[in-house]
Amino acid sequence: MTPVREIQFEDLSSLRDQSKKVSSLLSEDLHGYVKTLTTLCAPRKVLGEYMQSASRDKVIGAEKNFSLLEERYKSVMRDAFGLSAKLSTPLSAIHNKLSLTPWSYSQELSGLSSPLLFSTPVRWVLGYDCSYDLVGLISDRIGGQDMRYEEVSPFVIRALTIWLLIEQSPDLQNILSGLGYEVSIETLPDVSGDLPYVVLTSVVPAFRPQDSLVSMVSQLSGGSTFEELVDIDGLEGMAFDLKDRLLGVLA
Repeated sequence: MTPVREIQFEDLSSLRDQSKKVSSLLSEDLHGYVKTLTTLCAPRKVLGEYMQSASRDKVIGAEKNFSLLEERYKSVMRDAFGLSAKLSTPLSAIHNKLSLTPWSYSQELSGLSSPLLFSTPVRWVLGYDCSYDLVGLISDRIGGQDMRYEEVSPFVIRALTIWLLIEQSPDLQNILSGLGYEVSIETLPDVSGDLPYVVLTSVVPAFRPQDSLVSMVSQLSGGSTFEELVDIDGLEGMAFDLKDRLLGVLA
């Protein structure tokens, strides 16, 4: 959970400018890393013959993976979205193009008529490219929109597929960790039940201003979103993982 820090209103503008500069650099680097790692994330590695593909080769473990995906898919569609759904095989092809979406969540704050959509400048959801994403889903939830099967179903299938792949790829997790991004599996129970999201979190620290300030700024701007801030002061205290590991070996 992002820590909360009290700041002054007059400092918010400069802190936002600094956060955007840091976040842009992190995002640019991470997009480059993810593009390079794309070949290691082919969805067929976990779904095999249970997904439409030009290849006819069978993949060890594909049957078990599809069963896990199908079980979680049915429960999420039913319990989180109120949609009954059944998967038929082979699944429609999932294009091996990875996407990064800012990790987001909603929260009600005093003085606001509807929940606010928060995002963070140092965390991203890793997934397969899809026309529907987490930000769109949360926005629809806040707006009380009906869940549309044609949007939700491919979104859920892609989230479950990348989850299975990452869970079964410890070496890939180690690579991302070595690049400075912690890999975790997160859920948003109020938004999508127990649907797992693969989240990449930078070692760069971030914080959220106090609720009273966030609420005041949102009322003044009329906005429905708020981005957390990079902890600029905390940059000096960031750990250098490789240095710490080397010193640990020598100790």
